[in-house]
Amino acid sequence: MALTAGQIVEAAHGLVTRYGVQDVSMRRVAGELGVRPGALYYHVPNKQEMLRRVARRVLEPLHEVTDEPLALLQRLRQLVLALPDGGDLILIAYSLDPELPPVPALRSGLLLHSCTPAEAEETAAILMRYALGALAVEQNSLLFGQSDPAASVRYERGLLALLAGVRNTVSSP
Repeated sequence: MALTAGQIVEAAHGLVTRYGVQDVSMRRVAGELGVRPGALYYHVPNKQEMLRRVARRVLEPLHEVTDEPLALLQRLRQLVLALPDGGDLILIAYSLDPELPPVPALRSGLLLHSCTPAEAEETAAILMRYALGALAVEQNSLLFGQSDPAASVRYERGLLALLAGVRNTVSSP
């Protein structure tokens, strides 16, 4: 049976789920698949691209969503926090792929709130940077045994403040 990119991403996703991003390597994925590491490079050029594809797979439920921006980013939080090192995974992937879900759906939602295309583009980038940073901090705190019961409230308040700022900017003369 021939190796496929989908099999590589599936194996990498399983390893990220079990061990976290830092413990996933091309060699480990190859071992999981029972092939030599060189066999992976025909389908995936490097670890970063493999992780980007894993992130796209994780975020697939956010690909074409019609939720309001706040609800969409709350769903992002659920998906990210469900995965060990999910914040780190998505940060890596977003730095490589600024069109990672939920960005297109987020821009579409912002356009429905009277944003121009340029404002929607900029606001989506700001919201993603805030959300991913907040989620990475929250998840790393959890990994180090520092539970923060107010984390979800702070996350939502930050998003609401950013969205209110967008509404004020758009409605200002």
